[in-house]
Amino acid sequence: MDTPKPLVSIVIITMNHEKFIEQSCLSAISQTYPNIEIVFLDNKSDDATFSIAKKTFEESSIAHILIENKERFGVAKNLNILLENVSGEYVCILSGDDWLSENSIEEKISYFLTHPEVDFAISDGYRFLENEQKIVDAYSEKQKAKIIRSIPHFFHENVTQNLPFNVGVFIKTKLLKDHPFDEQIHAEDWDMNLRLTSLGYKIGFIDQKLFYYRILNNSLSSNWTLMESSYKKITDKYRDYILAHTSLAKKYKINLLKHHFQKKLSETLDEAEKKSLSKEWKREKNKVKYRQPILFFKQLFS
Repeated sequence: MDTPKPLVSIVIITMNHEKFIEQSCLSAISQTYPNIEIVFLDNKSDDATFSIAKKTFEESSIAHILIENKERFGVAKNLNILLENVSGEYVCILSGDDWLSENSIEEKISYFLTHPEVDFAISDGYRFLENEQKIVDAYSEKQKAKIIRSIPHFFHENVTQNLPFNVGVFIKTKLLKDHPFDEQIHAEDWDMNLRLTSLGYKIGFIDQKLFYYRILNNSLSSNWTLMESSYKKITDKYRDYILAHTSLAKKYKINLLKHHFQKKLSETLDEAEKKSLSKEWKREKNKVKYRQPILFFKQLFS
């Protein structure tokens, strides 16, 4: 007798993605893994996102739940709403502008069955550069090797900076129901990674390309005001741990400077001011990096 395949809930969160939402929904519907449900949430879009998704799901035979918000919430709150509506043993999280490879869920289930110690997992994938309409690797070989090396000590290696992409992250549902998303945080993916690993839960890395991450100019990664706020809120939770480790404290201070000066650079159009800010940023960063005066001054005036 065949062992029953566990139910997987693919949750899709979206807002104003009418250009991309059909592709995202179809990638969920078209999974080679047979036992899935889709829970879809539209965060009060101003465009046709919800109607396109509704039509796409209704034309399929996949079990699905549609949620249309009457008011807008942050990503973390919307993810908690989605989790209240899932029935699967596992959850796969997808944004409405990204998409999954057809074998994404099948490979993740296979990985979990052969790695019973793992509680949640990320994978390799692709980035899709929207402006250029170009697909590139999500990571360079050097970046991927660094992520893989970090897995056994993930919390320590990622507490001052988030290394991986969380597109299509695959998690045991009970974990997220027991430890829901912090609704005060914008960078909810990094916060989730740290929250779970700090509690002793194990993360895994699937070395297969299982997602497509669409890079848009208006994404959070280009909003330095939000990024600075999120960085401080997340790292403040673990500040004592960070400051207790010299190497982490140095990385932390450099990243604080990065967010501070990137925010300032994003707020000005004056080229002279940008040049001055860049020079100041370099000077302050090197004060942290180089304790020996000779090294510091060599770098400062190079």
